[in-house]
Amino acid sequence: MDQQRTVIAWDLINALVLKDGKPVLIDTVCRACAETFGAQGVGVALTSELFSYEPICVTGETGQRLVDLQATLGEGPGLDALIERRPVLVSELAGENAASRWPIFAPAAVDVGARSMYVFPLMLGAITVGVLEISRGAPGRLTRQETAEALAFADAALLIQTHQLVARAEPAAVELGQVERWAEVHQATGMLAAQMDTDLTTAFVRLRAYAYAEGRGLREVSRDVLARILRFKP
Repeated sequence: MDQQRTVIAWDLINALVLKDGKPVLIDTVCRACAETFGAQGVGVALTSELFSYEPICVTGETGQRLVDLQATLGEGPGLDALIERRPVLVSELAGENAASRWPIFAPAAVDVGARSMYVFPLMLGAITVGVLEISRGAPGRLTRQETAEALAFADAALLIQTHQLVARAEPAAVELGQVERWAEVHQATGMLAAQMDTDLTTAFVRLRAYAYAEGRGLREVSRDVLARILRFKP
């Protein structure tokens, strides 16, 4: 059955590849997954030494808001799945369990229109390299069939990332359904490190803290840093 789900997932991915006339990308997996689940948003985020949660692809306006919230707030199902190395399936973001586990993220996620969220880690052996996130506008649990399909899309995303197809793809403009690989956040973190005469990790923590305090997204604040509208003192 799992093999059948894998074949179905790749059939959907390949159908989009033929339609677009482009190589298979992480974005292709996200779009195929979103169509399969009727999702408000599907995203893939990776982890690195500096950025514990770095979105590289997302579909839908709600999905975009959810990855921005998690990156800025430093909490949410995606980050927990990375840390715990297991799926985090939230059937009701407006419920008490979600509110107690993510007191800042959960109500904010509901405010942007999400009611359920299902996150699957991308595992290389015992190492978690990222997550696949699926969000819906209605509460509910995934069926066994849907869980198998989600795992198949997570495997596809991992395979593409392993072969570094994202890195070889031409940079795409940021639009609904695509997110550039946080180039602005990387550059702004470097500028802050120089301004504050500190290391990159401290600079990123300061950047994220400022974004949270101001109620703004990390990428939005990063643009102000790059435009030299915003400066940080040591």
